[in-house]
Amino acid sequence: MRALILIALFVPAAASAAPKVTPGQWQSTTIIDSVTMPGLPPEALAMMKGRPTTVTYCLTPEEAEADPKKMLAADKSCKVDRFDITDTTIDAAFTCKTDQGPATMTMKGTHNGTSYAMTNTMNSGPMTMASHATGKYLGPCK
Repeated sequence: MRALILIALFVPAAASAAPKVTPGQWQSTTIIDSVTMPGLPPEALAMMKGRPTTVTYCLTPEEAEADPKKMLAADKSCKVDRFDITDTTIDAAFTCKTDQGPATMTMKGTHNGTSYAMTNTMNSGPMTMASHATGKYLGPCK
């Protein structure tokens, strides 16, 4: 989950024509839309699905200027399969090594310098999860 948040936040900085990410206090909310996994009890699915997870964090000026491709390349457990960014859109795919085997993640959405919205999918073995995330700039770091 943290990887998706970081990628979503840093992706807009990758394209030179795209708006720059604004340093400061950010809030990101992710909601799991669906999970399929053999043997997953309905109670577990009910606990995961539809509940927002919100995190607030401070983005430094150095982090705002960072190239997300370089940051992702530093994580040797993940490989960038696709990383397409326009002034306002994001379309990315990654494959990561996990203890359970390879996991693939895709992200599609929109962004500007102070907000983003995207849909995400993750496939890892027999599990598939779909979620959506939004983020917004709140102001200077506290």
